Amino acid sequence: MTVCGTVDPGSSPGTLAIQQGDKMKINTKKQNKKQACKIDENTVSINGIGPFCEHPRKENCWIYNGRMPTSNCWIFVNDRNVEIHNVIVYNPDARFSGHGSAMISDIRKAFPESHIWVDTWNCTRPFWQKMQQEGSIDSIANDYSWPCINTTCMTCHPNRTESRRRAFQ
Repeated sequence: MTVCGTVDPGSSPGTLAIQQGDKMKINTKKQNKKQACKIDENTVSINGIGPFCEHPRKENCWIYNGRMPTSNCWIFVNDRNVEIHNVIVYNPDARFSGHGSAMISDIRKAFPESHIWVDTWNCTRPFWQKMQQEGSIDSIANDYSWPCINTTCMTCHPNRTESRRRAFQ
């Protein structure tokens, strides 16, 4: 992936965030898709935060790998709106230790002028409310109950009494 422009003429060639009026565009020339997520001299950063790599199958979707191998997430960029998806801290023992908060803080630093938002499941709502209070995100879009797909989650599925709970990874 090569960068077609930089934030300002004095910024480093690897910095990616082109501003055009009120719209933020992420401009890249696609190369070999297998190299899109490579972390090397072709790393894509946004306002000095990275690496980000373009999702190979989703439009306007970028995968933030700056906290790998501990955590990563996806972001969808649409003008001045940034939607965060698929936030994960991989090792369950590393959760509740600030890794997710640090990653979302990185996203805010990469997109300081954007409206950053999420949809949230019931079990993750307290995390996102904390991120909103800290200013790392601007809004939680769904103000309604939304149980997660993990049928073993006691927060989202507290009344499930069947012994047939799927393991979820």
